[in-house]
Amino acid sequence: MRPLVRILGRSAARAAQHAQLPSPDVLELRVHGVANTPPAAMLGLDPTQIEQVDGDALGSFWAATPRALGTERPAGDPRVPPPGVRREGYSWGAMARLSTVPALGKASGLVAGVIRALWVLIIPFGLANVAYWTRDADEPTGRRSSAAGGLVRLFGLALTLLWVATTATVALGIVGAQCYGPRTTLDVAVPGQGTTTVDYVLTCSALPDQLDSWARWSSGSRTALLAVLAAAAVLALAAVGSTGRLRYERRMSGTKARGLTSDRASDDGKVWPMLARPGFWTHAKRSSVLWYQHLSAAFALLALLLAWHFLYRDEPECWDATGFGARGCLGPGVWGTSGNASWAVMIAVGLALLVVVAWRVARVRLDPLPHGASRPAVTSDAQVSRAGDAALFGVGFGLFVWAVVAVAGSGDGPLRPSDPAAVPFLGLAAVPSILIGLMVVLCVAAVGLRSRLRALVWAPCVVVAVGGAVTALLWPDGAGGVLARSATGAAFVVLLVVAVVSNARHRTRGREGWSGRGPFVLLATSAGIAMVLSASTVLGVVAWLQAPGAPENATVPAQVTAALGEVAADDRLRDPVTVQVAAPVQLVTPPGYVEFAAMSVAVIAVLAVLMIVLSARMGALRSRPLPVIPGDAPPAKTDKGVDQAIQRGRRHAALAHRAERIVGVVGTAFFLALVGTLLLPDPDEEVAGFWGDVWDLGVQWSTKAVVLAFGLVVASVVGAGSKKSLARPWGLLWDLMCFLPRAAHPFAPPCYAERVVPELRARIDTWLGDDLDPAQVPASRRRALADRRVVISAHSLGGVVAVAALLARWDGPAGPRDDRVALLTYGTQLRAYFGRFFPELFGPAVLGTHPVAPAKLWAADPWARALPADVTPDAVTVVESLTTPGRPTRWRSLWRRTDFIGFPVDAYAADGTGIDHPAQEVDDVAYLLTIAAHSGYPNAPEYRGQLDELVGMLREEGS
Repeated sequence: MRPLVRILGRSAARAAQHAQLPSPDVLELRVHGVANTPPAAMLGLDPTQIEQVDGDALGSFWAATPRALGTERPAGDPRVPPPGVRREGYSWGAMARLSTVPALGKASGLVAGVIRALWVLIIPFGLANVAYWTRDADEPTGRRSSAAGGLVRLFGLALTLLWVATTATVALGIVGAQCYGPRTTLDVAVPGQGTTTVDYVLTCSALPDQLDSWARWSSGSRTALLAVLAAAAVLALAAVGSTGRLRYERRMSGTKARGLTSDRASDDGKVWPMLARPGFWTHAKRSSVLWYQHLSAAFALLALLLAWHFLYRDEPECWDATGFGARGCLGPGVWGTSGNASWAVMIAVGLALLVVVAWRVARVRLDPLPHGASRPAVTSDAQVSRAGDAALFGVGFGLFVWAVVAVAGSGDGPLRPSDPAAVPFLGLAAVPSILIGLMVVLCVAAVGLRSRLRALVWAPCVVVAVGGAVTALLWPDGAGGVLARSATGAAFVVLLVVAVVSNARHRTRGREGWSGRGPFVLLATSAGIAMVLSASTVLGVVAWLQAPGAPENATVPAQVTAALGEVAADDRLRDPVTVQVAAPVQLVTPPGYVEFAAMSVAVIAVLAVLMIVLSARMGALRSRPLPVIPGDAPPAKTDKGVDQAIQRGRRHAALAHRAERIVGVVGTAFFLALVGTLLLPDPDEEVAGFWGDVWDLGVQWSTKAVVLAFGLVVASVVGAGSKKSLARPWGLLWDLMCFLPRAAHPFAPPCYAERVVPELRARIDTWLGDDLDPAQVPASRRRALADRRVVISAHSLGGVVAVAALLARWDGPAGPRDDRVALLTYGTQLRAYFGRFFPELFGPAVLGTHPVAPAKLWAADPWARALPADVTPDAVTVVESLTTPGRPTRWRSLWRRTDFIGFPVDAYAADGTGIDHPAQEVDDVAYLLTIAAHSGYPNAPEYRGQLDELVGMLREEGS
């Protein structure tokens, strides 16, 4: 017992000695990155050695317990902060990776799986929102504007309507029109009772038995319910994207809440960077107008689909979309009859509402910030009126209710047209293809957005291309058809040439992501993923309903079989009854989905070949060692195991550094798949010869591949949140995708930074006393606060969060230049990714760092190339705000060549601003040889050296 007593006594003495130390004057505030490092690991301690000092379950601040601080540790232990430094960790990862549902709390089982599946479905919406911020956010308005924000928001509206078409295809086109056949009457002679009738409806055997009762309903009532379910699926996505609005958005720091900030938007007559302008992180009410607009369009499209089908269901000449107008289907002979008048009115109102909503979506102003020093700020978020958009929502919802009620009372006539070659639900004949075509031309226009391709050029081309294609579909023959097709082709070619030439002439494209084509790449990727999810959903449901494991995919209701059996048993010899089950039916898939499945398989094959070739290329270049500084002489080859391990780690990291190039290839491949979907022939058409056999085989295999992909998606979603019931699947994607505010799509995942940035800023302001009114603070307290300093220590994506928080503090009492704050980043993507993808937010003109060209795709060293020309900032930069004239910059950043997602923020070379410093690549703490990659920077000796230097600089600034 004596040794234990001695140890406890020594710990108590250490704790008492620590308690007698002067209060710390420097706060080292650590912020984790994409790995979502737990608080204990962030501080280098055990979970029992830390305590929460502020925050809640989503965002929290942690520090070492007094006992942990009093623990005796070896000299140089990275767990011990420098003298006079208080170390805290800020944990924010739960905001990006966990979901909450109001009034539900924790969920498990089926409910949690459904919620995770819905999070997967809104990934395209999130990518569209990212594309919004890749545009030139500071372009001038007026006639010379590209209206880039309007284009991206229109694209987002097309994504919403694509999901509406998908849900309608499943609910109405597959289940409603094909899984419930027409009601059939069978006359049966019962001995002694005369003739009786038995009604029956053939249903898909794969449907749950609980849905057999729907066969007793009239076809109108059943279709109305299925339409309501389709609308519910759309509302579910809207609800999932809105669950975080109250908890993440509408947050502000205590400094701003107490009115201690300034609303000025410029410094010395210059415009501040966008992230520093007041109001950037507070525009929830302004962006919520899109929520009303998208739901209004969704209801309008559903009503339009219902009215279209019931208007033309009994008009055989109007069942084929090709030549629809030429056969008089748009004339008064069809629309003007008494029974069709109400359906015609619904169609007219629905089309008009879609046009109005599209106009509102394109014209709405979401950016509350000024675009120039001479322009006034846009109306604040609190003063935004949503009455007009709420009225649009009311009209759309009312139109949908009208259509559902009319369908419910339409009787029990056959829902599907009698011609098996016709689309089962007529309203779905062309909608998916029209939406795909719209997204294609918008992607083409997006190529020129960063080069400020004027809206007066791309908008007419888009209208002519889409309008001409629809006209050519309706009137394909004669001079009118030729003219329409010619106009469509000419508009598309003109738009493509103008966009490509405009991008090629863009002088800053070399230092921008994907050579200035960021909006195109992200929009094409968004559309491709949306079509993958849509095609997987539709074809997966079709495969399930006609699964080969069942003897047939259509069954006779049980009560009909029982009645026929009783009649047969009454007198089998004299009055035999033969019961014959209908042959299996091949379910029909509306155009667009199978074609995209075929193209997507081809695209995947091309990407697989590219990755194999790239990997083989990297393997062939193994003999070329990579230097620490790109462009330097390569190190001499050695047989030492540690040197070989370092080179292997550098090669693997260099392969991952080509992510921008690979994503660009993926986006382009998705775009080509969308174009091919429009050009491929109908999968049901007969194609003679060898190529016909190849086409049939490709369709069959592509359908199976998409169904397999659907199963893999479901499996990954179910397994993604096995430990946490509401954890979002594929957490890393959410960390990167949800950083910026929702501005392009209202159903996109909520922006966690709208809480993280104000929360981090509030902690800094509280430590420095900026959240207090100086007139109400005692003099002794003011003197103590005057000596306080802050070092923000940020890892990976945390560096982006830290820079955003620093910029958000520019409207505080100290203004842009605050010599009480320093920044230490490590393993960050500020320069290589965020600075290239979002130049107006984190580019060289904002950070004050050197620009960087994209990584080479085929070279052994992807960064061994000349740098683009430097940028002359128009205003104060982050580097300038962290630099006192005549003194070194109070920003240090660590990087490794073995870090697969971490880069310098200024340059690999040690010259320039002196910000970047390489960290050792071998983990000295590990028991066995371990090459350090993206984690473990605080344990490197370079971290402590740079931290001590920053702390010393801060104390010198205050002396």
